[in-house]
Amino acid sequence: MADLLTKICSKYGCDKSDRRHKYTPKYHRHFKNIRNQDFAMLEFGFGQGKSVKMWLEYFPNATIYNVDLRKTLPKEKIFRSKRFKFISANQIDKDKILSVIKKERKFQIIIDDASHVAEDQQYTMSFMFPYLANTGHYVIEDLKCPRTPNKSFKCEADKTLKFLKDYLKTGHFKSKILNHVDNNYLSEAVESVEIYDKIAFIRKRGVYGY
Repeated sequence: MADLLTKICSKYGCDKSDRRHKYTPKYHRHFKNIRNQDFAMLEFGFGQGKSVKMWLEYFPNATIYNVDLRKTLPKEKIFRSKRFKFISANQIDKDKILSVIKKERKFQIIIDDASHVAEDQQYTMSFMFPYLANTGHYVIEDLKCPRTPNKSFKCEADKTLKFLKDYLKTGHFKSKILNHVDNNYLSEAVESVEIYDKIAFIRKRGVYGY
């Protein structure tokens, strides 16, 4: 029998369901115990807004933030919900994103479902992780999605799946596009990394001063 999140996902035709990427059973396993709590979460990537609808229903008391390149939203009532906040920006536009979220409380969940480009994923994680609440989850989807490297960075990063697996082997993050300070910060702040094929759940330490 399908879990609650998978049912909601199928209702809205979102591709995170068990029939497509099989993400929702993993999400439900990690988040079912906080489903009714009051917290903030942020997702990179809007698409057609199906995942926003899914999260708003699954987390009835949470405020859902979304970051996407698009300038306008579909004219549906649900996207005018007081529990939904939209930021029009590229996921690596650090200054623009932080100018909005730094005034808000920290996020219990951050999900990267945007470009799927390794450089973008690793850079976004580096500047967003300080805005993740202690014990919160940072999730990166589509780790096996082929993408052309982002040439705006100084060099080409290893694929994010390798980046995460190397951490599991060594206990240290070594992204080629991040500096020593940022790699060390992530290494110290991360409590655990769980990889399920092409999605990773990265948990922040319970007591951390950043």
